Amino acid sequence: MAVIPGHLLNMKFVVMKTILVFTDFSINADYVGQYALRFAQNIGANILLCNIFQVPAGEETTDGDRWPMLACEENSVNDLGAQVAQLKSRLDAEVSGDGFRPEIAQHSQEGGLSNTLNELAGIKDILLAIISEHSADKISEYFATDHTWDIVDNACFPVMVIPYQARFTPFRLIAFATAMNYTDIGILQSLTGLAGYSNAEILVTNITSDQKEELAMEEFFNQIPGKINYPKITYHATEEGDIANGLKKLSAHIDVNLLVVVHQKHSFLQNLFNGSVTKKITNRPSKPILIFSCFAVKETLTVF
Repeated sequence: MAVIPGHLLNMKFVVMKTILVFTDFSINADYVGQYALRFAQNIGANILLCNIFQVPAGEETTDGDRWPMLACEENSVNDLGAQVAQLKSRLDAEVSGDGFRPEIAQHSQEGGLSNTLNELAGIKDILLAIISEHSADKISEYFATDHTWDIVDNACFPVMVIPYQARFTPFRLIAFATAMNYTDIGILQSLTGLAGYSNAEILVTNITSDQKEELAMEEFFNQIPGKINYPKITYHATEEGDIANGLKKLSAHIDVNLLVVVHQKHSFLQNLFNGSVTKKITNRPSKPILIFSCFAVKETLTVF
């Protein structure tokens, strides 16, 4: 039985935040929906289940008040309704009495992911988006539409990528991979709010290749006590030439529940020849990954 934590009892007096969950109605999308439901219960948030559909060539229309709906739109609305009903049924079976019950809404929209993200951010108090890992091969990763990276590159809120068939457990250890940028102290402050729901430890980590970087990390870590009031923050440095490999090894050998990274948006050629660290670690991830967009962090900071 899910029970609302004591620090969430007064949530009814504040604006509820919303977790945006993208779905394509695949088997993995069902698991992502279940993960999001448990996560929402844990932090006291609502859920907006979203599907973006494309109109087949030749069926486009400029009539915004068209009726009846196009078949692709009707399918999206109906399939979303079935998935919402399934999640609500799980709530009915598992939550009783005063247990927290997230509101679950749905949203179907034609068009591109970038426009949808901007529109939803403007009308909803979106806390973060949850999506499934991208499974494209190396060729299509660069030359076909990669919906995961369309979201990560353009979202003005954090994006959580869930491994295949992952099941939610309350976070006990959150690893924050920092490059020691000036915005990272703010991100760490944001993470203390998330960690507080389950009294999780935050492991501030840096993948370093030389002693100078390690000394800079120690200086960064020494700033924390004066700026952040959270008792369970520890420091860990790993010597590794490749940052992505270092983070994957960290996730594999330490019982991390959530890996947090900051994403720098790169050009096509940078991605092609150098590769994105974030893309590498989200290729078949072993643990959920929470991605903060660097440009979004400069504008606003997520409050969990």
